Amino acid sequence: MDMGTAIGIGVAAALGVLISNRLQRRKNAALAPAIEAALRAQGPLTLPGVADECGLKGFMARGKVMLALNDLIAAGKVRVLDAPAATPQLQKVNFIKYELVG
Repeated sequence: MDMGTAIGIGVAAALGVLISNRLQRRKNAALAPAIEAALRAQGPLTLPGVADECGLKGFMARGKVMLALNDLIAAGKVRVLDAPAATPQLQKVNFIKYELVG
């Protein structure tokens, strides 16, 4: 493989990651109002509860909601309420709650 091909592959990979991140941010921004409305109406909710309130079902839906929640947490709009200390590691997803700030 020559240097030009290697540079082309690197540029293509970087461009792909950039486009993927931009699309994911748009999807998260579209889901954020539904999450905020659910947390405003119901108070603190677990991840499965937020997904259900947003009308999303299934394991993949939880991933989409979690990505959007992470953006809201980073923006300071949502606060994480940790699971009790004695909660088994694999069950924490069912006990960690998310609360709207302000």
